[in-house]
Amino acid sequence: MQNQVSIFVIWLSIIVALVLSLIKLPIVVDNLVPNYVVMVVLYWVIVCPNKVNVGVGWFAGLLMDFLFGSTLGLHACAIAFMVWIIATQFKNIAFYSLLQKTIVVGIVNFIGQFILFWTEHIFGVVTVDYNFLWSCVSTLVLWPIVSGILSLTHSFNRNYEG
Repeated sequence: MQNQVSIFVIWLSIIVALVLSLIKLPIVVDNLVPNYVVMVVLYWVIVCPNKVNVGVGWFAGLLMDFLFGSTLGLHACAIAFMVWIIATQFKNIAFYSLLQKTIVVGIVNFIGQFILFWTEHIFGVVTVDYNFLWSCVSTLVLWPIVSGILSLTHSFNRNYEG
């Protein structure tokens, strides 16, 4: 009963993350934009894996593909793969410390971003741009903050419903 969270709160946070991903920043900091959708989806996979699974990650990635105009399925497969890694390889991640979770999420995000980079090259987007590494670093740095905000949302929702 402790990990009960409404599906509405989960999808609302994913939609907010999608909107944050659409915000255009100045060119100087454009490469530092973290992957909000990945952070939110991975947080919910860690907190309530019975409600958020690979399918939710795939659908969130599909929404990213629609919104960004990228090749359909690239973000979907990358996020689904990241969710699969967390859900299957780190079953006890909810009991890890914040630092350990940050390291795991950072590594999984790097793997997912590298797969996305690699598949974009396979499908013909040939640009050698390693700036996705800065996005991985900013995601790693902002994970504790986003995790804390979502934790407050989760605890508020739990107190409100029960």
